Amino acid sequence: MVFKKLGKDLASIMRTLRGLPKIDKDAVNAAIKDLQKSLLGADVKVELVFQMTENIKKEAMNTELKRARRKDFLIKLVHDELVKTIGGKSAPIRIKPGKSNVILLVGIQGSGKTTTIGKLARFYKNKGYKVAAVTTDTWRPGAYEQLVQLTDQIGVRCYGNPNEKNAIKLAVKETKKAINDEHDIIIVDTAGRHKEEKELMREMEKIESSLKPNEVILVIDGTLGQQAYSQAEEFAKSTNIGSIIVTKLDGTAKGGGALSACAATNQSIRFIGVGEKLEDLEEFNPTTFVGSLLGIPDIEGLVKKVQEAEIDVDPDLVKRMMKGKFTLDDLYYQLKSIKKVGKMKNILAMMGGGNIPEALTDDAEKNLEKWEVVLNSLTQAEKEDPKIIKKTRKRRIAIGSGTDYTTINKMLDQYNQMKKFMKKALQMQKKGKKGGTGLPPGFDNIFKKFDGL
Repeated sequence: MVFKKLGKDLASIMRTLRGLPKIDKDAVNAAIKDLQKSLLGADVKVELVFQMTENIKKEAMNTELKRARRKDFLIKLVHDELVKTIGGKSAPIRIKPGKSNVILLVGIQGSGKTTTIGKLARFYKNKGYKVAAVTTDTWRPGAYEQLVQLTDQIGVRCYGNPNEKNAIKLAVKETKKAINDEHDIIIVDTAGRHKEEKELMREMEKIESSLKPNEVILVIDGTLGQQAYSQAEEFAKSTNIGSIIVTKLDGTAKGGGALSACAATNQSIRFIGVGEKLEDLEEFNPTTFVGSLLGIPDIEGLVKKVQEAEIDVDPDLVKRMMKGKFTLDDLYYQLKSIKKVGKMKNILAMMGGGNIPEALTDDAEKNLEKWEVVLNSLTQAEKEDPKIIKKTRKRRIAIGSGTDYTTINKMLDQYNQMKKFMKKALQMQKKGKKGGTGLPPGFDNIFKKFDGL
């Protein structure tokens, strides 16, 4: 999960607030202190943290409430302040249909900008646009060849000339070629530069002035930390930043620099990079993202991912799963479908996955290939009623599949965990028709959707 540590800390603060019998000045101060500690620990700029928390503190106790409970109001204040900090709303789409649209990417060296060009090209190509890439990086050896390599993987044409040393001339000439070839979207890469490199900063200004792009996107390294603020601020002074892409959020990045960058440019994050592969680029929605950090489920995001992956939901299978009456085959194919729409732990997190058995969130995805081999060695009776798989059967299955007892036991354990979880979910759903199920957040909506199947 992106911002894993920050999300864990914020969700803990929210749980504490919900559990308090009343919200007084001491409770607000304690929450503010914990919030400051969490944000600073995530590398959010110090001044920004205190500005955010001061805004929350002022509103928390000074606002007169008529109906809302003060604890709910305080939670909303935290949510709204975080959303405001990362842009307030999703970055607007600036692509004009029927015209050639130029997108200019800028950022410091090492931010993953060139790889992001490939990801962005793939994203828009999959949306049906005719996409081209242009490199204007005359400083880094092999920059043109690297971008050609990336774009060749996705069938996107790359324009450039490694022999041209004038970046402005290169940008204008190659972008014109791409426009004349009737591309819908032309994504222009620039040389990485630091705010202290005045010559390069001026070069970037001239490229923007010459191309007059539809949008300038700032690429920020998610591991950059508090210095992201000053870097983003300087880029915003030199160019008309329209949105932000944050990279490298799949590793140990604390990610607070991204929040700082948004505040510095007064713009929203458009995409986040969550891996090294070209498909590891996700659209960003501030409200949804902050909701996830605070432990508020993102069922809409889950539904969108499923729709994008074009996965057909089998109503009969859903019915069996919800009633805890499903086979090993059912579980395997359901988990395989979930794998298509992203990392399982991310999907389950959207559904309130914190309460789902740990084995399911981490191990199942890794073991799906082993499962398939084991399932091919099972009889139909064993698939439908795994309880009958005892020692002698396990020995036969292990020999037939070429796997060990650990793999077989883990598969059966995960099956039993999911079965217990779904049975418990159904029981709670029946008990809580009026006041909610008490299930992990989001499951109420799932039951409503499939009610009556």
